[in-house]
Amino acid sequence: MTKTTRWMAGFASLLLLVPVAANAADDPFLGSWRLDKAKSVIAHDPGVKTKQFVFSPNGEGVMITETLEMEAGNGEKQVTHLPYVYGKFTPQPGPGFDALSVVKTDSRTALWTAQAKGKIVAQLEVVVSGDGKEMTFRYLSTAADPTGAVTKDRYVYDKE
Repeated sequence: MTKTTRWMAGFASLLLLVPVAANAADDPFLGSWRLDKAKSVIAHDPGVKTKQFVFSPNGEGVMITETLEMEAGNGEKQVTHLPYVYGKFTPQPGPGFDALSVVKTDSRTALWTAQAKGKIVAQLEVVVSGDGKEMTFRYLSTAADPTGAVTKDRYVYDKE
């Protein structure tokens, strides 16, 4: 392969990435987010010391990398990877649910629906603030409460 052919092949590959980069630039959810416990309302905190989400483009969808450190965890951090494609249920490896759907309801709001064995176990509304500096998770429904009551918890994350 000549130098010119290699350059053209590289340039063509770069052009294929332009639409992905353009879509990523328009997605306010992408980036690194850290839990701000002072701004959050957490009724029954299980001892979360730190929590971070990183949303990054991944092929046809988005990969969420969640890093969680618990108070009693001896400094160990748990890292989870949750892939999803906007608008369809994506199989998940995590405990508590086996499929996740993320549907954008507008440019800064998404509805997350978690399923286990085909049944909805939780729905959350996720909103990125107008200035893009905060992301708030609010439960709309959860199967975790046997009375069916929706938790008043609100998790606020700051963009890093």
